[in-house]
Amino acid sequence: MKDRIDFRQVGTLLRKQLQERASAYKKGNFDVFGFLLRWFLVAVFLAVFIVFFGRFTDIYLSVKTAGVLQERTRLYELLSIVYTLILLFLVIGGISQINRRLFDADDIKLLMGMPVGARTIFVAKLISIYFGQLLVSAACVLSVNVTVAIHVPQDWIFYLMTAVFCFLLPLVSLAISALVAMPYHAVKQFLKNRFVLYFILITLLTGALFYVYSVVLGAVRDMLLGDSLRYFFNEQVMSFLQTVTKYLYPGVWIADFLLGQNLLVAGLGLLGVLVVCLVIALVVIRSLMRWVMQSRIAGDVNFIRRKSEIRQQKHPFLALMKKDFLLIFRTPSYTFSYFSVAVVMPLMVYFCMTIGSSIVTKLVGMNCNVEIAILLTFLFGALTNVFCATNISREGEMFLSEKAYPIDYKAVFFSKVLLCLFVTAVSQLISAVLLAATGYIVWWAALFIFLGGVLCSFAQICFATRYDFNHAKFSTEEDGEIKESGNTVSAVIVLGMAVSFLVGGSVLLLRLVFALRPVVGLDYLTYLIVGVVSMCAAGLAYYYLIRKLGKKYHEFSGGGQM
Repeated sequence: MKDRIDFRQVGTLLRKQLQERASAYKKGNFDVFGFLLRWFLVAVFLAVFIVFFGRFTDIYLSVKTAGVLQERTRLYELLSIVYTLILLFLVIGGISQINRRLFDADDIKLLMGMPVGARTIFVAKLISIYFGQLLVSAACVLSVNVTVAIHVPQDWIFYLMTAVFCFLLPLVSLAISALVAMPYHAVKQFLKNRFVLYFILITLLTGALFYVYSVVLGAVRDMLLGDSLRYFFNEQVMSFLQTVTKYLYPGVWIADFLLGQNLLVAGLGLLGVLVVCLVIALVVIRSLMRWVMQSRIAGDVNFIRRKSEIRQQKHPFLALMKKDFLLIFRTPSYTFSYFSVAVVMPLMVYFCMTIGSSIVTKLVGMNCNVEIAILLTFLFGALTNVFCATNISREGEMFLSEKAYPIDYKAVFFSKVLLCLFVTAVSQLISAVLLAATGYIVWWAALFIFLGGVLCSFAQICFATRYDFNHAKFSTEEDGEIKESGNTVSAVIVLGMAVSFLVGGSVLLLRLVFALRPVVGLDYLTYLIVGVVSMCAAGLAYYYLIRKLGKKYHEFSGGGQM
């Protein structure tokens, strides 16, 4: 019997997914902190993007080539580049969603044992992902097109195509994602048990993304400080951009539609992308799903080398630290979220320091490098410490087994605290050395910032560990991996960012407020505030961690399910 698409079953699967999605918002399952934080960050990002994209649009459209102003040509290039980037962003998100919902989802084993075809499952999953990306697409399209229309008046076809592409863009991105998701999954499976290689690759990729981010921030700085960005677009740069733009498919087709030109060619091109990608995906999905199912039923066992024998016994405390390290290092999602981010954190501090220092110096005419370094070190240090928010939950049912070991409960908890503290301390030490070596701050100030950052990190780790212990939720996955963050992770992020902005922002604000009225001892006031707050935070968090910890540990019977 051929594996045909049963659209009645597709509707049933969509209703099932909708009900599962709705259950996540029920009391007890709803991540309030995460929900509010995500929407707040989205709102801030869109507001900042609209302001700076409008400024960039004015600059780019005023660039002349061969002494001639060609506003429509510049607009065509701008839309082609921007929509290529938006499409790339949506494709990356689509690939991640397809792999998570199709290849890694819990319900796949159940569905594959039912009279439901692989292509039917595939189509139902794609449709649900489409509706998820629809909101993201609408936000991107409206932000870009409304900003362009405000700065450059457009005719009716531009607004019509704006509405059309709010719905069409995620369809194009998903068609491409469906095709790319399959080789991506194969590469992911290849790297799954090659832990060192995966760590190196993902760290390099993360560093490259942060570098691109720093370039964008540099462009924002240039726009804030004047028109220096305008002089960047010389004849050579514009010639390069014009050559590259010709090959930015399907971005150029979207630009054609928006500007009402080459509609036949653009329409056929987009239609061809949709048809080719979806047909190829549907042809190979059946065999791919069978391969995925066989792999999951076998438990994804794929040893690269023989297990080595234990040659010598380790101290229980060191053995617990090694266990936590291997648990993180051998889980790809943990490796990226925890170790890779910690490795590239010093680069991010340095990139932001170069931009923030020049902006403040230009605007207020004084050196605030120490205060900026404190803000950045504390902020990125707090974001690096996210992995401490699952110190207990990521153990899963294994945490219950540890209670039977002849090990003191303090060793169980402080082995986790020390591992997290070691990772963040190394990252912050490199940040401090980098800022001092490049001349932004003196060495003794770098040492102070490092110590203050370590104390605040210690406070965050202690708080997160105890909070996660009090609200532990174990994953239902076979491997115990936590694939979705909960209230604990969101609470730790919000608290860490709040303290970072409170401490770093307050000393920076004091420096700026007293810029015109010199105050004796202002430099010492910065160190006094940071030192007192850091030590108090560390002491209070430590007390919160150990308060009735032994009693709570012995009474612990199991975490909830995520």
